[in-house]
Amino acid sequence: MSPIPDWRSLKGRLLSTFGGLKSNVIRRKFAFVLGICVTGILVFCLCIFYLLSPVGGPAVTKEVRINSGMNAAQIGSLLVKKGLIRNSLLFRLTSAMNGSSRSLQAGEYALNTGMSAFQILDKIESGEAVLVRFTVPEGLTLSQISELWEERGFGTAAAFVEASRDPDIREKYGIKSDSLEGYLFPDTYMFPHGISERQAIGEMLHQFDSEIASLMEYSNDSESALSFHEVIALASIIEKEAKMEDEKPIISAVFHNRLRRGYKLESCATVLYSLGYPNRKLTDEDLKNPESHYNTYVHKGLPPGPICSPGLKSIAAALKPSEDNYLYFVSKNDGTHYFAVTYRDFLNAKRKYQDG
Repeated sequence: MSPIPDWRSLKGRLLSTFGGLKSNVIRRKFAFVLGICVTGILVFCLCIFYLLSPVGGPAVTKEVRINSGMNAAQIGSLLVKKGLIRNSLLFRLTSAMNGSSRSLQAGEYALNTGMSAFQILDKIESGEAVLVRFTVPEGLTLSQISELWEERGFGTAAAFVEASRDPDIREKYGIKSDSLEGYLFPDTYMFPHGISERQAIGEMLHQFDSEIASLMEYSNDSESALSFHEVIALASIIEKEAKMEDEKPIISAVFHNRLRRGYKLESCATVLYSLGYPNRKLTDEDLKNPESHYNTYVHKGLPPGPICSPGLKSIAAALKPSEDNYLYFVSKNDGTHYFAVTYRDFLNAKRKYQDG
């Protein structure tokens, strides 16, 4: 007789067999899903890496100007337009994750297609901008410097003039004047595009302090009773009157001699400044006009302040005039002057060089 099957045992074996099969299927499904996830992550990472990597092709350098106030999104869009990165949104997210989105600095940058988005981001964050030459010639007025500022593309002339009126700047640099006229040192500066007017003015004033420090020994030896502000005012007149460097100490002597004797300076340069440099010759009415205290044909002493930015040699001449006793000078119309001690000699020279 055949033994009676044990249904409980058979059921257990069947469940064990099917359970194993089910576990294998689950494991396979899990492995499959895991593989898809890992592959997706790898593909995603590769896409991110691709989007942040250099755009490739021949390395081309492009200048990109980032204006003050531009945010990471705007900068990213600009870089995409310039063909320097592939995705502006990713640039913005990367800058936010790095914590640099609020420290991106304005300026003009030299970026090339061989740079990754990370390298570009680092450069803009560190402010490694292209420096632009800004040359301020000797003898320019503040108004002319502001116009030059606008011509060079740094900003508007109005913004420059407005920044120059900031009393905090004058207080910081100890300028006892209502204006920075005469104190923006004429020199060649290297500024990044995007530098603010206040920063540029600060650098010019710092340069003024540095350069003037070398001339302080002159003031210690000078017998002049002029204040420092008066010295700069006198130097600015010398700057405008003198065309030849070797005449500056002599012209300074003329003005010092006239100041000591209580004579009016009678400088055409101060009258021209008071009139805003009209494109015409001065008239007798101009010389007699008492409205401006810069008219030294009417008012005694030095004008209220400088009439331009004098160079070092003019400042040195104002501090250390020659020992000549001249009281007058007349232009010879060739860049040089005739110097005279007496008024009669002056009139004869004027007839010879000016009225002839």
